Amino acid sequence: MGGIEPVAAALARRPYDCREVWIEHELKHPAIGRIVRQAQDLNIALQYMSRPELDRAVKGGKHQGIAVRMAYDPAGTFKEWLDGLEEEAKKGMVVVALDQIQDPHNLGAISRSALQMGARCVVTPERRSSPVTQAVIQASAGAVLKIPVHRVVNLAQTLAHCKEKGFWVYGADAAGRDCWSVTLNTPCILVVGSEGYGMRPLVRASCDELLRVPQVSHGVGSLNASCAATVLLYETARQKARPGA
Repeated sequence: MGGIEPVAAALARRPYDCREVWIEHELKHPAIGRIVRQAQDLNIALQYMSRPELDRAVKGGKHQGIAVRMAYDPAGTFKEWLDGLEEEAKKGMVVVALDQIQDPHNLGAISRSALQMGARCVVTPERRSSPVTQAVIQASAGAVLKIPVHRVVNLAQTLAHCKEKGFWVYGADAAGRDCWSVTLNTPCILVVGSEGYGMRPLVRASCDELLRVPQVSHGVGSLNASCAATVLLYETARQKARPGA
C-alpha cells in the first residue's frame, strides 16, 4: 500500500499489521520524515529503495515515495460483532452490505464514504467479491484500515439474521421509492448490488424495502455503485442529523 496518507493511517490504526515501510532513497518531505520516525518508534523495519524499485514493489500503484507492506485481517466475524451489540448501541446504526462488488476501486470508494458518513462496518460475500487488496486500500485513502470490512459466506442469510436483531434492510434498486421520501431513523442495513446486475434475487428478496436515487437527467440508466452508495449514505446521515431524529 502506497501514499503518505494511507501509510500514516496504517501505522496509526493497524500498526500490528504493518510489516515493513518502504521509502524512496533521498526523498525529502516533512510528512515522510514523520512517518519514518513513527515507524521507528513502533519498531517496524524500514527499507530504502530507488524509485524504480519502489514502483515495482507497489506494482505500479501510486506511492508518493513511501509504501507499507502489511497483512490485512479484520478482527472477529460479522456475526460475533452483531450478536454482541447492546440494544442501546444499535440506535441509529448504519451498516453497508455489498452484493458481489468486484471492482476494487468501488469497494474502496464505498468504504471511504461509509466511514465518512458514520456507518459502522461494510459486509461483502466471500465469493465473487473484491477482497481488501492494496488497490482497495489505495482507493479508500486508507479508510478500510479504519472501518471493518467483513466477509460472510451467505449474504441473504446474514441479512435475515440482521433483521432478527432489529435492523431494517434497505436495498438500492431503480424500482424502489425515492430515498428522500423514506424515514431512515431505525438501525438499518443499506444493500448495494453489483456493478452490472444489481442485487441477486435472494438478496433482493431479503430487503424490507427498496430505495432509489432520483435522477434529474435520464441520459444514463443508473449511477455507478459507489456513487449510489454515497448518496444513500449521505441521506441517512442527513436525516439522523436533523433535530429530534
